[in-house]
Amino acid sequence: MLQAKTALIVGASRGIGLGLVKALLSKDWNVIATMRSENPDGPQTLPGVEVHPLDITNQFAVKSFAEEMSGERLDLLFICAGVPGPQHQSAKNADDYEILSIFQTNAVAPISIAQQLSDSVNDGGVVAFMSSIMGSVEGNEMGGMELYRASKAALNSMVRSYAAKLSEKSVSVLALHPGWVKTAMGGEQAPVSVEQSAEGLVTQIEQKLDTNQKLFIDYQGQTIPW
Repeated sequence: MLQAKTALIVGASRGIGLGLVKALLSKDWNVIATMRSENPDGPQTLPGVEVHPLDITNQFAVKSFAEEMSGERLDLLFICAGVPGPQHQSAKNADDYEILSIFQTNAVAPISIAQQLSDSVNDGGVVAFMSSIMGSVEGNEMGGMELYRASKAALNSMVRSYAAKLSEKSVSVLALHPGWVKTAMGGEQAPVSVEQSAEGLVTQIEQKLDTNQKLFIDYQGQTIPW
């Protein structure tokens, strides 16, 4: 019998992160999940999920969590945590806290925790980051959402640097666009359900196991220009 694969989903309290936990469980993965904020319907309600509280912007908490995870062997490390940023989305109107918050949460902190957990990822495994098509510099022809776009573009740039430094290890590194999803951020008008997005993302991840690829793709496997 094949041994079940193990995933760590960072940022799984709700939305697509929680959807990923459910999709992985349906495919018989072992799942470890982190939550920044409590949700009575979160991953702690799902049988067999190991749940840890974690704010990825708290460097001391991340270091402690990484030490706690040092004995784990992971086939998937997926950092989903992120924030939309201020409603105005304007560089002109943003204050220092708003700028720090969105770039720290969406770009710097995901790479930091990935760097601290890289040794736990098995050869042939996948390290994935929740990006967005809005992070595509080449694809930005409409403007708008400038702070969010910039934070995801910064994440993509750091993902590529992270992947380059990980070249000695046979691990796929993916920047993933989940689609326009019915979440608190995406809104009810979004055409893709959380379940559809999560199932698509898991399919892409499973296809990239043992392939050692570095890609920016969406939940359906379509390549997105960086």
